[in-house]
This record gives sequence, structure tokens and C-alpha cells, in this order.
Amino acid sequence: MYLFTRSVQISVGHLQESMAWSLKLTEKVNQVTALDARLWTPVFSPGLGTLVWAAAVEDLAVLEASDAQLMADPDYVSIVEMGARFASDRPIDDALWQLVHDDPDAAGAQPRYVNVVRAVLAPGHAVKGVSLGVEIAQRSQAITGRPTSFAVAETGPYGGVAWMTLADSAEQVQEAQAALAADTDFAQLVDRANGTAYQTGATQALYRRVV
Repeated sequence: MYLFTRSVQISVGHLQESMAWSLKLTEKVNQVTALDARLWTPVFSPGLGTLVWAAAVEDLAVLEASDAQLMADPDYVSIVEMGARFASDRPIDDALWQLVHDDPDAAGAQPRYVNVVRAVLAPGHAVKGVSLGVEIAQRSQAITGRPTSFAVAETGPYGGVAWMTLADSAEQVQEAQAALAADTDFAQLVDRANGTAYQTGATQALYRRVV
């Protein structure tokens, strides 16, 4: 299973107009293709004003076919071109992740929030880092009760990994964070992993689903 994302940074002064545009674009993507694309934006996190489209697919052939369908649809192309006046001068970023541990509880979920922790595998510790990544995801789910998946980057920074924890409300996000902070065994597991399996500089961001 793969997770594909596309991120666009909206320029200041166009937030309201861009939201209507992004909803229209998401609707068109889901009309033309078999993708179940969802639109997210960061909250209480870096990158305010960023729009992120995400879709899970079984294989890359689905993405290839979907892209061909969209580029052949004149209405989609017109909507994309319309968005050029909203985007900042930052490049549009695509990312592809392989879901190494896809939490079964995440299947069919319609979460309002996703907490994403990103790190990079330490050189020479890829096998250990992936194994620990799955263990961390499973322990997180057991402690918080919230679906947590673990993915490895197929594009972007080499060795990138990410944990994604789903929540239905801001209250659940807060409760999950508190539960993890109070669990000393989990903290020790993360400390051991950071000391050997992952490079320093991990980041964390919270995203809220728009549609």
C-alpha cells in the first residue's frame, strides 16, 4: 500500500478564495478518478496556509492511470490553471510513501486530525530503524487506542520515515499525546531508537482534514 501526497503553499491574501478553489479541485479529482483524495491543512504547526491532498493506493499503476485521466480532462486542467494565482512562489511538492505498517483500524476511517512525526533513518541502521518504526507504531496504538501507521519514503529525503496517528477530534489528539507522555516504557523505546536508528532532527506536525 502506498500513500501519495501533493502539497501547495498558498500565498498570504488568498486564503479564503483558495479554500473554495481547493474544494472544487478535490471534488473534480474524485469525480474523474477512482482515488479517494482527501484535503488536509496544518494546524498549530509549521506551514500555515499549506494545502495537502492525500490518497492511499494499492500500487503505482493506479496513480499512473489516475494522472492520465486527469490530464485528459479539460475541466480539471482548467481548475489547476486557475489555482496558479493562489499559489506562493514555493514549488509544489509531491511525496510517495510505502505503508510498512498500515494499522487495520485505519481502514475506512474518516479522521478529522492526523498527527505526523517524521524522521530519517541513520546510515547503516535501515533494518533496525524500520523494525523499531513498526514497534513504535504498534506501541503507540496500544497506549492511545488511536490508529497509528508507519511509512517509509519512496521519494524525497532518502531514508525518510513517518508515523501517522489518526484522531476524530482535538480532544482525542490531546488525550493521545498525554497518554504517550505518561508512559515511561514508551519514552525509553523512543530514546533508544533516537540514539541509534534515526538521525537527529525529527519533526512533528498536526493536520486537520478539510474534506
